[in-house]
Amino acid sequence: MSQKISTFTILVRDMRKAQKEYFASRAPSDLNRAKALEKQVDAKLKEIFACVQPQGSLL
Repeated sequence: MSQKISTFTILVRDMRKAQKEYFASRAPSDLNRAKALEKQVDAKLKEIFACVQPQGSLL
């Protein structure tokens, strides 16, 4: 699991860097890169949480 976490952390770091680059430049190529990385992060989150059972509501 630690390998998945470190890979995920690197992916999130790269996504945030791409987002910052886009907001600095507003270049379409930077936006496309940021969106692609965001999709990868979303897919990894889905994969990581697929095995987690939702907890009941406290209310």
